Amino acid sequence: MQTPVFWENNIEAIKNASLNVKNGHTRVLAKSQGGRDIYLIEYGEKQCFMRRANYNSALYYRDLSVYADKTGAKPVVLIVGATHGGEIEGISALLNLIAELETGQDLRGCSHKWVSDLASNYRLLIIPCLNPDGRARVPFSIVPDDPAKTVYYKHGQWLDGTPADYESGVRVHPIINDVSYMGGYYNDAGVNFYADNYFSPIAPENKAIFHLVDQEAPDLTLLLHTGCFCHAKLLQPYYVPGFINTCIMEFDNWLCQAVEADGLAYYSLKEHGPLAADDNVYPPPRMPMETAIHFICGGLSVVYESKEAVPYPDNPFSLDRILDCHFILFEQALLYAGEFQQKCLKLRDGRSQRRSF
Repeated sequence: MQTPVFWENNIEAIKNASLNVKNGHTRVLAKSQGGRDIYLIEYGEKQCFMRRANYNSALYYRDLSVYADKTGAKPVVLIVGATHGGEIEGISALLNLIAELETGQDLRGCSHKWVSDLASNYRLLIIPCLNPDGRARVPFSIVPDDPAKTVYYKHGQWLDGTPADYESGVRVHPIINDVSYMGGYYNDAGVNFYADNYFSPIAPENKAIFHLVDQEAPDLTLLLHTGCFCHAKLLQPYYVPGFINTCIMEFDNWLCQAVEADGLAYYSLKEHGPLAADDNVYPPPRMPMETAIHFICGGLSVVYESKEAVPYPDNPFSLDRILDCHFILFEQALLYAGEFQQKCLKLRDGRSQRRSF
């Protein structure tokens, strides 16, 4: 199937979109393990948060304003595509978002003025592809109608010829010496960013994004992945405070209502099961990237999983519909980031008043 112009998401398309930004600013956030550029596009000026402490020391002090004083600040939103290089839908969506912010139209010629208008009141950070090594290893821009081929290119193949699928692909880490083909999940050293040791990251890509998060203190971080059976769902971080999970559930409800109002399918957290603490489970749940990001900056951090862009006959989850759903996500993420920031400021100010008595 020929890739429509609006859905191009290969390395060259990422580079072209990133380097032609005029309304924002593009810089190379870092070099990948394989020496490829990881682009960061910034809209809105970097803000001074009067920082005197890191996030954890601010928690000790019980006043997060010593880490990032958000009084009067624009909310900060970070959106990251292709943590796994074969999960290409988020790249396409972000290249269309960049086109909207630059020209007033996405790459189909459709306008999303409400998103552009919202974004002007935010500090918006976009990483179209965090894993260019993995993306370079995947030869397609639309997922082939062949599950075996999809698993091969996305996940790789063990030395014995069996698929290194989603579940088995983390039993060895880094994977590089145990596979005959290394799929798009990994950088050139065989590291799956989503299974890294976040306390001492192996991957330079993770080190770079964690430094960015520490400096920018995003109110909301979206990690764009693929893996939902309908148009979309959110995944919660593990181990985060109850207040954060309550806010994530509220954001999920906002997103669900907006998606369904547009006639699209959404798999809500209430349907697929919100996280519940269970101290009797062993081994304990994994620590995903979204958890690490929360504990670096204190903001909301979630995975957004979209439907794969597979060209099945009469597929109701078309490329256009998947892209439409992402634009609803971007709108709701901006709106909720502002809501979350105000909730935090209100709680902080209430605490300050109590401390003054």
